[in-house]
Amino acid sequence: MTEYKLSINAKDLKEDSPVESEINGKKYAVFLHQEKIHVLGGICTHEGGPLYDGSIDGNELICPWHSAAFNIHTGNASENTPWAAEDIVSYKARIDAPSGDVFIEM
Repeated sequence: MTEYKLSINAKDLKEDSPVESEINGKKYAVFLHQEKIHVLGGICTHEGGPLYDGSIDGNELICPWHSAAFNIHTGNASENTPWAAEDIVSYKARIDAPSGDVFIEM
């Protein structure tokens, strides 16, 4: 696995409020949930909605376009939103101290 630095700093993250980050043109949804960093693929598998503009409901990331839901720990599409039958990728992430830089493994 290789570690990559995202274009976001931990100081820019708020609890349960996804933000967009990018590496080489690929977009990610980055957020804190229960004070833990989460990074998921940023594009919905249903119709390409921007998951980084979505919301967190419990343990799910909700797409702002058609409410497709994905588990924030696994990236699995919710059985309650069958129109989003494909999962998204969930990345192992860490915040570097003291810089606050966010890194993911791919």
